[in-house]
Amino acid sequence: MRYLIAVFLTLAVASSVFGATTKAYQLRDDFGTEPLYDCALSYYYYIPCPTYSWFWAYSGFAPGDIVGVIFNVGDQGTGGYAPCDPLQCQTLETVRVLDFAGYGTVYPGLFTVEMDVWCPPCPLVNLYNSGPIETHFAWNYINIVPPLCLTPCFDGQGLTFVVTMKHTGTNGAYPAWGFDNISTAIATGCELHDYGCLPVSYPRMYVHSGYFGNGDPCQYYPPLAFCDGADTTQDCSQYGFIELAWRAYLICSGPSGTEPSTWGNIKRIYR
Repeated sequence: MRYLIAVFLTLAVASSVFGATTKAYQLRDDFGTEPLYDCALSYYYYIPCPTYSWFWAYSGFAPGDIVGVIFNVGDQGTGGYAPCDPLQCQTLETVRVLDFAGYGTVYPGLFTVEMDVWCPPCPLVNLYNSGPIETHFAWNYINIVPPLCLTPCFDGQGLTFVVTMKHTGTNGAYPAWGFDNISTAIATGCELHDYGCLPVSYPRMYVHSGYFGNGDPCQYYPPLAFCDGADTTQDCSQYGFIELAWRAYLICSGPSGTEPSTWGNIKRIYR
């Protein structure tokens, strides 16, 4: 079963839950610096203008607030990545997130977060907890050592897992999580296409990112969606909903311990 979240106009948005602060940033993707991987999955748009994309930074969280992404292995993600095979890609190796504040490394303990990986639906089954993480400015690659088996999330046909970040620091206002940004791209005259010249589906029919509540990730499941930072409507009908700039990197070796000699596996031998 696919846990896509339909965007209804009556859906309340996360920005109404807390006093969010938004700021637009322009940033380039990590072209050529990504880790070795077999398959990657992300939902955020990278809209080159011409080589840099616009993002929203959302901050102003409270201790205990949880944000996250529902990943459906097998989805056609963004960025030109081929869909991951849910029969083969059942090991999570790395999660990449975007932080525009980077205060965690400057003020340890104030803006600490913890990453969790879950199998849905509620009650969510916890597969992994990172312990305290201090994120830095821009792209953060969070390696899971050893890589995490997601086979318990496989229902025989599809595989869905949830990655969340819980604000566990004594302040909690940061990180300033990066989301994709449609409105600023439109305002600056950018063409709405993802990198690789793939057209952007706008407005979105479904969203995967959201606010999961404070303390209990099932408080809001499916999560409350985030609204574009420039949207002035109560129902996000002006620019629509946005996705966290998070990406999951998967090892594709199947549910068993026997790994085929894929190019990704061969590269991994010579790391």
